Amino acid sequence: MDFSKIISFLESNTTSLSNAFYEQIIQYDMMKTYKQLEKPVVIERAEKLFLHFIDWLKKGASNEKAEKYFEKVGAERFHEGFPLTEVIYALFTTKKVFWSFIAWKEELFDDMDYVKLIEYVTILNNFFDLGNFFIVKGYINELISKMDESLGYTKEEIKKFLLK
Repeated sequence: MDFSKIISFLESNTTSLSNAFYEQIIQYDMMKTYKQLEKPVVIERAEKLFLHFIDWLKKGASNEKAEKYFEKVGAERFHEGFPLTEVIYALFTTKKVFWSFIAWKEELFDDMDYVKLIEYVTILNNFFDLGNFFIVKGYINELISKMDESLGYTKEEIKKFLLK
């Protein structure tokens, strides 16, 4: 499938998308850990995700490539002390920002029939859906590893990791 138009759009708008992500994140009360980060750090993380999205599309939208990237993100966020709910909501927000930017860009989709458009949208959504799955997997793997090392966490500590 040809993703050249969406790739070009993403490459041209990575900074704007990342800034919009930041503006969304700071509005949500539940994003306490993200709000503790400096603005450039949040924007840089969003840019990395969009650049990975571009790379993922260029290299054939493979599950394996998404798996490696998002498992690493999940593990990193665990070690940084992010509740899992915030990490998942951040990815949801990224997806929401992405779709809000392209929703009215008819030129990205004007040469597609209905069936091709559905397939195209499904593949784009797969990136974020795979992201959710593999972030959770990477995060939980790190949590389990720490449980082995510490001989267990209390119920309150686990709640802190997993919930806001």
